[in-house]
Amino acid sequence: MKRTVLVVTTSLIVSACAHRPPPLDKDEIYFETKIKQDGTKLFAFSIPSMKQPDGGKGGGVKGSGGRGSRSQEGGGRGGRSGQKDREGASEPSSDSSDRMAKQLYASLDEKLDETGYCQTGFIEIDTHQTEDRLHLLGECNETANDLDRLDFPAR
Repeated sequence: MKRTVLVVTTSLIVSACAHRPPPLDKDEIYFETKIKQDGTKLFAFSIPSMKQPDGGKGGGVKGSGGRGSRSQEGGGRGGRSGQKDREGASEPSSDSSDRMAKQLYASLDEKLDETGYCQTGFIEIDTHQTEDRLHLLGECNETANDLDRLDFPAR
């Protein structure tokens, strides 16, 4: 009886660890899509943050929302619409955080072009920085069609 419990417990522990997603490689670009039942197309994107020469963390990328890359009303590719209006006045930011933000958006634009995921642009829901990565959560302007559901199946 004790042996059966031990075998079952060990099997459960091993199978639980086997289903955990592997950790991201430090230099890996992460792109995950999710299409909700109502057709809403969401995505999560992250890239490794640039190393700072002085060892400091820097200002990072603040969550601002409203970046309308490739949107019809968001100022076109790379435009950030309305950020100054929402925050009152734009905060001064370091060159390093500007470079990191530009790299994040450039990498995201490249990934969206490569995959064809957001055809008419997206709304930035959140942007933030962790210790070693820059993250962006977004929602496509268009809803999913049947081809999108085939190309980007639920995981």
